[in-house]
Amino acid sequence: MRILYVNQWGGLGGAEISLLRVLERLPRDQVQPALACPPGALAEEARALEVEVFPSEFPSLRRSGELSEGVLQRLRDAVARCDLVHAYSVRAGWFAGRLCRNLRVPMVWSIHDLFPYLWQKIWLRAVAQRYAGAVVAYSRALQRQMGKGLQDRVYHIPHGVDTSLFRPLEPPARTEVRRRFGTPADVPVVIHVGRVMPFKGQHLFLQMAQTLRCHHPDAVYWLAGDDSMGDHHYAVSIRGMCEAAQPQIRWLGFQRDIAPVIAAADVLVHCSTRPEPFGLVILEAMACGAVVVSANRGAPAEILENGRTGILTPPNKPRPLADAVHSLLASEQQRWAIASSARRTVCERYTLEQHIQRLLALYQSLL
Repeated sequence: MRILYVNQWGGLGGAEISLLRVLERLPRDQVQPALACPPGALAEEARALEVEVFPSEFPSLRRSGELSEGVLQRLRDAVARCDLVHAYSVRAGWFAGRLCRNLRVPMVWSIHDLFPYLWQKIWLRAVAQRYAGAVVAYSRALQRQMGKGLQDRVYHIPHGVDTSLFRPLEPPARTEVRRRFGTPADVPVVIHVGRVMPFKGQHLFLQMAQTLRCHHPDAVYWLAGDDSMGDHHYAVSIRGMCEAAQPQIRWLGFQRDIAPVIAAADVLVHCSTRPEPFGLVILEAMACGAVVVSANRGAPAEILENGRTGILTPPNKPRPLADAVHSLLASEQQRWAIASSARRTVCERYTLEQHIQRLLALYQSLL
């Protein structure tokens, strides 16, 4: 199968890193992948995987943008050469969908976002109805967003994790990762990983850390994430608060190799301020042996079994978040029990191999 993947952004967010892992692990005796995306880190890393890249800039839908003639021709040629298109973002689905319809090439459309307004959901369903042969929903929350009228073409295919990469570390390796970030081997470490923007709730994480200072004065809090896009003023504010609270709070910035960083922590806090469409970092932490504390809504509430594979807390409330983390830091036995159950769950239900096999089965069904 010749599959063209199309993505609207050229940077490396969670969806893009997930796409790269899929491109890396696709069986090349079955699939010949190509990628259309803007120039940037995503294109560079795809080329390193020997994936053909078609540079394509996708204008904003809010401004009623159209593809430039050069990009339109390049994308049309790429679509015409493939057996199937997998549009990996909303904007990509809109622009690629029209070409796929004209050229009679089937399109799979991945939906990564939960939309708050009814008009957005109506638009999404209409585009899917017209252009998509299948829609990939990574969570039940995303699946419900598409409505009942599209039930026959919406497929629940959760993200998957490479459990050989995301795994617990042996003590010497764990100590070495902590040393890189100036953190002693014997202190509790709580981490937040995510793009630096209000939605991801870094401010809630810092409020939680402040609340815990009297109970765990030796604990260290790591913030890892990309601050290159989104709300610049918010990112500057968060970095400033981290620098003011050193050495207790450490700003790690973007970490391309995030697996050992997560595995060197004891607890991962996921505190998005709105319902999370999926939250791949939750699966990554579960596979790494870091116990997850998350807001109890959106996809995390589907993935985590409260008290067994993670801890769920009321959303947007730093105090319950702090109470949950305090309980975990106070009990190594509880952390071990939850971490063991969580990794077992990932290995049984959420591996990268399972994710790719489900995608391949979907592709085959459309050809």
